[in-house]
Amino acid sequence: MPSAKVVQYRLSQALLRALTVDQRPTVNAEGKTVLEENPGKRPYRFSDGSQGAPPGFGFYVGPTGAFYEVRSRVGKKAVRLSLGSVQELSLAKAHEKAAAQRSFIRSTGEDPRLALRSAEAAQAARGLTVSQALQGYIRFLEEQQGRGKTKAAGVKGAQDSLARLSRPEVGLADLAITALTDDLLKRAWNQVRHSAMLRSNRLPADVKAKLEKAGEWWRLDRAALVSKLRLTGKNVELAFAAGMAAAEHTLSDASRAVERAIRQERKAAVGALRQPALLHNPFTVLADEGLHRSTRELRKHYEAARVRNPLGVDDSATGQQSLPTVLKSLVARRDMQQGQNATAVDYILLSLLWGTRRSESARLCWYASCSPEELDGLASWVWLAPTPEAKNPTTGLRGSQVFLHDTKAGEAQLLPVAYFAERVLRWRMEARKQGEQVLTEAIETGRREVKQVRERTRDIVLRAKAQAIVDRAEWRLEQTQRWVFPARNPKAVEGHYVDSKSILATIKADADLTDVGLTMHDFRRTLGRFAAKLLSGHMVSQLLRHHATSGNDTAMADVTQRYAQGEWPDLCVAMAKVEEALIATSPAVWNILRDPGDVARPRMDERNDPPLNVPKYRSRGASERDQTDES
Repeated sequence: MPSAKVVQYRLSQALLRALTVDQRPTVNAEGKTVLEENPGKRPYRFSDGSQGAPPGFGFYVGPTGAFYEVRSRVGKKAVRLSLGSVQELSLAKAHEKAAAQRSFIRSTGEDPRLALRSAEAAQAARGLTVSQALQGYIRFLEEQQGRGKTKAAGVKGAQDSLARLSRPEVGLADLAITALTDDLLKRAWNQVRHSAMLRSNRLPADVKAKLEKAGEWWRLDRAALVSKLRLTGKNVELAFAAGMAAAEHTLSDASRAVERAIRQERKAAVGALRQPALLHNPFTVLADEGLHRSTRELRKHYEAARVRNPLGVDDSATGQQSLPTVLKSLVARRDMQQGQNATAVDYILLSLLWGTRRSESARLCWYASCSPEELDGLASWVWLAPTPEAKNPTTGLRGSQVFLHDTKAGEAQLLPVAYFAERVLRWRMEARKQGEQVLTEAIETGRREVKQVRERTRDIVLRAKAQAIVDRAEWRLEQTQRWVFPARNPKAVEGHYVDSKSILATIKADADLTDVGLTMHDFRRTLGRFAAKLLSGHMVSQLLRHHATSGNDTAMADVTQRYAQGEWPDLCVAMAKVEEALIATSPAVWNILRDPGDVARPRMDERNDPPLNVPKYRSRGASERDQTDES
């Protein structure tokens, strides 16, 4: 069958740029190429009949305009290559480009479009910035979080790392990975440290001022900080390590992000049959130069800076009784300020008795407030057994229990609630019942007031104020029924208690721990210290959740299977043993927490447990009232 005749026209640049689907070229009776109406306004093609046009060169006219193109063969496959718009490229330049494309095909036997895309991909990889790598890494972590394989804290940490590198004083985020040098990265390390030092809430203002005035303060060793800057006490170690954790976390996140980008580029290069544009992770120089601290160096820093301070009964050469002193401060503070400290004190006491991390105990719900789905391992809850032999409907295990659905190790954990912890939880339950009664009455009163205001006035402001009182009471009632430690402030997004800074500051002052320091994690360390003295290593791991689940079952299925082998009774005994050892350090606190009618735990002799003077007011620069925690 004869091949179709190729229609050729010779058009000037002006006519080419006037081409649309409304008109198409044709030759008139005089032999000139003119434009005529295009029936149906369909896209069309034609070949170039001008002198010097390469073979296969032509035009495509479509809805978006006219374009140059060239036809050729790559092996046995016919291809049509677009060269650009007639509006942007002259005819002569298009001829040159078409000839170059055909020459490339003849010499390589490859489709130039693939080569172009490969070159563009390699160029994009060479131009990839640290910020773009971190953004990709953050998206990856968010996807992992959605599948339950990464915690929100990991995503937030990577976002914080990107924010630090984007600070003007650091300026590393917008640099291309291929442009990073060893000196530049080492300088960025120190810039991140300096930036974090200035924003630190652990360094006193006068220490920050001395470091900033010193210039490259990160080059000073501990001796120089003492001799040149006249620093003393724990401020020496805090200054020596200032910003170090931020630099380690930030540059480690950046290194992981770049390593991931390198793997992706290597995979793309293999698919495109080209050499990878990214071969080396420049951030490895930080580890090669030893800028990251070793485990031994971290331990030395924690000891010198007094960062880790588990409580005890003889913590110094002077025989300081930090644990009993803190316990007495807690129980004394609980009923002060009309009971507004109760939630914060109970939160700290249970964190000590369970060894829970800050976020683990704060999110505890009452068992009855949870849906069936939440009880299947999607929420943390507390269940108070009506009798010691009663079995939990979900776990099938006896006695009061606390379930932690999402711990730091990524596992779920079920713990028995021993005697003193149950006493504190009974306080919480009583507070809940009283709160429900008061808030229900407040809601009813408020609704009557709203009705009266609406009958009395059309003022929208007065009406809104009356309704706001009801809304706040309803919100507080909902939180009281839901959370073991409910928030009082409607501005608390989570609905539960979250911030213990204020009460901790008060307790530290009561116990004279202002120089040593005290954090929520120190209560977990305290439980670990006592457990290590009293229990086997395996049981300590069970209590402190230093093990991982199998990952094959739901969280609830995993924990119930774990204790089906007879470990639950042993864990109950172990928890009670450690708990009693903790509380017994202060006979006065023991006597306050115990049930007066409990013959199994008789009163203890308080003669060697002197009372703690807990002031209702304390001067802090200017005299001010002790703060309470409200989340």
